Amino acid sequence: LYHRHFEITHNNQFSPPAVTITLWHFATLRHEHNEYKMKASKILFGIVLFLSAGSGAFAWASAAATSAVVLKDYSGAAAGLFNNMRTPAALIAGSIVPLGLLGSVPVVEGDDSRTRLLKRGNILVAIASVLSEIIAITYSTIAINKLAEIQYPATASVVELVINHHELAWIGTNIHFLGGMLGFGLLVGNKAFLNFGHRVGKVAACWGVAAFLQCLSIVNRGIAMGSGTLEETSARIASNLFTLTTRYIFLVLKKADGVLSIASIGIFGMSLVLLAKLLLTNPESATPKNKTA
Repeated sequence: LYHRHFEITHNNQFSPPAVTITLWHFATLRHEHNEYKMKASKILFGIVLFLSAGSGAFAWASAAATSAVVLKDYSGAAAGLFNNMRTPAALIAGSIVPLGLLGSVPVVEGDDSRTRLLKRGNILVAIASVLSEIIAITYSTIAINKLAEIQYPATASVVELVINHHELAWIGTNIHFLGGMLGFGLLVGNKAFLNFGHRVGKVAACWGVAAFLQCLSIVNRGIAMGSGTLEETSARIASNLFTLTTRYIFLVLKKADGVLSIASIGIFGMSLVLLAKLLLTNPESATPKNKTA
């Protein structure tokens, strides 16, 4: 280290130093200034890290609290789901009785083969739809009663409760309610065809079939959505109405452990055989003598 002393005078001559600039002092001050800047940067960086870690920990704690499963008693919610099916099923069944049963049109001798088929199909669809809604009402009513009478373990969702303890009742209620509702829609178009002739009937039949197909599409989308959240599906019983029906048939056969249920399955199978014979029979030869069928 060394010192240099300068003094600038008016005559540009060197004289004893009046103003002294010490380069060593200047370097020392500059070094201390740099150290202060580094320390301030370290402190600022530490504060940023602390805040980041704090926000990360808070986000992690929030996510953990959100993802934590809360077990609750969903019996009331499950009963509400069954009641959503039971009330409309009763209304539809009551509407089918005058439309398809009391107001049925008999088969007469002068009817052509298409009219005979529509008249027979009208009464069969009406009977099947009413009985389907009655089964839906029975399933849902018994399930609602059991949900009130039995204390079930707490579950993470209402779907878990239904699947664990009332899967057959839930699927059966949906299948029979939807089957009766779709049959009711077909009856409306068929009734117009029989009462007002082919020209009006064709329009009504097209409307009925269009509504039937649209309802099937809506049902399939609802079944495919399953349950859970919009981001993640936690439970899906089936992918469409067909797979839901096969699941229902499987559960019915699996739980047919009593005389009544086994007899019911056997009688239903016999009715399918009789239905096949009816469809394969010549409509002209099947017309009775009294001009009605």
